Amino acid sequence: MSFTVHARRVRDESLSPARRGAALSSAVVLYRPFGFTWTHAYLSLFGDTRRGPRAMVTALEVLERSRTARTAEWAEFSRRRTTEKHEAHRRTPSAADRAWAAAPRWPGPDLHHAHRAMVLRWSCLPTPTAAELRREGLTELERAVTAQVDAYLATDRPDPGAAAVLGGLLPRLREAAARTRGGGTGSRAAARAHQLRMMAELVHWDRGPEPAEPTGSARS
Repeated sequence: MSFTVHARRVRDESLSPARRGAALSSAVVLYRPFGFTWTHAYLSLFGDTRRGPRAMVTALEVLERSRTARTAEWAEFSRRRTTEKHEAHRRTPSAADRAWAAAPRWPGPDLHHAHRAMVLRWSCLPTPTAAELRREGLTELERAVTAQVDAYLATDRPDPGAAAVLGGLLPRLREAAARTRGGGTGSRAAARAHQLRMMAELVHWDRGPEPAEPTGSARS
């Protein structure tokens, strides 16, 4: 079934809270900016999305705003890419466009609230010991990321400085997350590599819809 059908069921007061909660979960399956688990985690900040009808509707409205914004972003991105192909003969999207398309982002008016809330949640997770971090080669990245995350969380607005620094670290963080996961270590340090990468991504992308600038603008 479509997102719209599930949304209608979330709002259907004739249904039981259990069925309405299941419909919200089904909607998240179809649109999950942070992945299924962490999209649910963010929506849970608005109340009990399993048993509370009012919280379910509020969470759905937040999800819908993001989905609407994402649809508009993709429409503009598609329009610009069509122009680039026809006028500039750019058949392949730029590296910046590909990174934007794959990024964990919460498009729309709630972007900063969503990113900050999830960075805060990630930052509160238990951290490995110094020895575990050293064994996985994560000591330097741990220090660099946490310093920028602390700076980001110290204010209630996007931090361009932290975003720029963490953007520069993302290739190393992605490699570290892939390396530790691929190694099958199962260690807390391997999980931490993923956490560091996610926090960096969220801070880095806590800004506007990048690819939607006017056609002809310079891009890297």
